[in-house]
Amino acid sequence: MSTTLYPSQFIDAVCTIRERFASTAYHATLPNGKETVAFLQKKEAHLADVIQPGDRVLVTICPADFDRARIRRMA
Repeated sequence: MSTTLYPSQFIDAVCTIRERFASTAYHATLPNGKETVAFLQKKEAHLADVIQPGDRVLVTICPADFDRARIRRMA
């Protein structure tokens, strides 16, 4: 039996980029001060050259795993 995920099951937040450690992965800080790893999707790969430490980005987080976030766009 599969579970359908609805957009309301995800959390959107604005986080601050701390550093880049891979071509599409960044260490970031959530608004509550917790650290997360923020990833760029292939369709947002053009942002890899734009995002710098200190930038704020909009991310989507699954409530079950706050250690990973998906970067959606610049905030």
